Amino acid sequence: MRKTTALFVSALFLAPVAASADSFTGQLVDTRCMAMNNKNMGQDHKDGALKGCATACAKMGIPVALLVDGKMHTIAAPAPLLAPHMAKEATIEGSMTPGGVIMPMKVMVEGQEVDIKGMM
Repeated sequence: MRKTTALFVSALFLAPVAASADSFTGQLVDTRCMAMNNKNMGQDHKDGALKGCATACAKMGIPVALLVDGKMHTIAAPAPLLAPHMAKEATIEGSMTPGGVIMPMKVMVEGQEVDIKGMM
């Protein structure tokens, strides 16, 4: 009996802990341009003055956010890794901090996983 109890208790401590992840779907946006004018949610500024601005900013390291139901949630991942996907719809599996920052475990864009292994 003791052996069985000891094995059971050991199994509880050695069993992998499943991380709980939520899923968030929205548009990848440039936090700088969105902060200046919330109409700048695409690749280019609405007034057409700057083409490809979202990608350029992400390549420079300006944080990327996921726009979900009109609200921006900064993504805790290196912006240059997300740069090729700006203005596209993305689904992120991960957790959200109380401050609204998404801590990603997996990022999917157009059915393909984005490599975020270069994370901080």
